Amino acid sequence: MKKLLVFLFLFLVTTTSYANKSLNIKSFETVWHTVNEKHYDSTFGGLNWKDAHDRYQSQIASAESNLEFYTLVNKMLFELNLSHFLVVPRNDLKHRLPTLFAEGSIGVDVRLLGDTAVITSVKSESPAAQAGLHPGFVIEHIDGMTIKQIIKESETTLIPPFNSRNRRNRITNEILGHIYGPTDTSVSIVYLDENRERHEQRIRRKVRGSGKVFSDALPAFFIEFKAKRLENNIGYIWFNHFAKPVAVKFIEALESMRDTPGIIIDLRGNSGGFFKTVDIIAKHLLAEKTLFYTFRFRDKTIDKYVTPVDSVYKGPVVVLIDIMSTSASEDFSSCIQVINRGVIVGEHSPGYALVANWMKLPNGAAFMHAIAQFRTPDGTVIEGHGVVPDIEVKLDRNSLLKGIDTQLEEALKYIKDKMQK
Repeated sequence: MKKLLVFLFLFLVTTTSYANKSLNIKSFETVWHTVNEKHYDSTFGGLNWKDAHDRYQSQIASAESNLEFYTLVNKMLFELNLSHFLVVPRNDLKHRLPTLFAEGSIGVDVRLLGDTAVITSVKSESPAAQAGLHPGFVIEHIDGMTIKQIIKESETTLIPPFNSRNRRNRITNEILGHIYGPTDTSVSIVYLDENRERHEQRIRRKVRGSGKVFSDALPAFFIEFKAKRLENNIGYIWFNHFAKPVAVKFIEALESMRDTPGIIIDLRGNSGGFFKTVDIIAKHLLAEKTLFYTFRFRDKTIDKYVTPVDSVYKGPVVVLIDIMSTSASEDFSSCIQVINRGVIVGEHSPGYALVANWMKLPNGAAFMHAIAQFRTPDGTVIEGHGVVPDIEVKLDRNSLLKGIDTQLEEALKYIKDKMQK
């Protein structure tokens, strides 16, 4: 009986392994053929795409683990040297892009200032606030891992575009991936306070609300939005993704702020989203029908004109961006800049800026692939280059400790100066 059980176990392991390998091979072929047919650049940037298939096919077929499969298929995709090409286990996105996909949060945001992980904001009444965390505090360890270890680990999972800004974006997401996590679990954080005294807190993650599923290839999205009036009655709107729920809330917020002398749209940390939402927001800010952007597909080019609503917001607009502003947030801010509808304040963005679709592969993995190149109304390509702010401002730890957000302060100053003219 014991021998029979051992045999059955070995049979199941072998069968499962074979099934996974078969599905991985099918997934590899799906990836290659999809890019071959859908990539907007029929020359693949000079890469011999057929040769890439032949070089990686045998390696994929002999891969002994799922990790090896993911490493190889992404290595092939990264030869295109473009953003928005990625294969990843569906649930891994909760760690890779936690601000959008993770279920639980302690209520902090973090940025990498140099090689130092600094808390940049703490939500009021959040678990982090209750534990005494404060903007400007330096995180040293997360669940026993040093920030240096997390940075080193992140260096092995960098993705195109391969520039210093996207490196910081990827590392910051990795740090946040260790802080966010499943609900009703805890994270241990060792940090330095304003006096550089070391503390350790174990903080329980809190549910972020009900997630919304937009695709069977992706986990549920956790959309966050806030709007308020700041000093001098200046309007402020922040959201973490361009998605349908945001469009509704943005319109409502803007309607309630028509009397404000200016609006700040904070896209720091915004990972992108859907262009339908980009269009809806734009039509509430533009005074006349305007060419807002262009999509270059393989077989055609589409010019997107935005027709304004009857009652648009006509006051000054400032858009805040940073190295965590990617994809649609870069597209929106660059177009606002090019047509002179607003001023961009903050940090040079990564240039992670193509138009892409997600699909579910036969092995269950999530596959993102670019289908169009994005261009601003004047023909500028943002991919790889990013958005250069009109007013470049970096965050500063000493200012954060004093409760001062230097980027937000510069946005407020711009609108206040407009009020005095």
